[in-house]
Amino acid sequence: MKEPQTINQVKERLSQFIEEMSHVNPDEVEVADIDEWIALLDQLEEKVNQLRH
Repeated sequence: MKEPQTINQVKERLSQFIEEMSHVNPDEVEVADIDEWIALLDQLEEKVNQLRH
């Protein structure tokens, strides 16, 4: 996969994540939801780190 395309995918996914977070009702969030979000951020971080090297 080309680097610019991958960077754009990371940006798009991060944008989707931020959009989703802006609509979350804090009273309805479960630990499983938070675990899923952390895992997603870890995946995005890993992808960015791969692109740096």
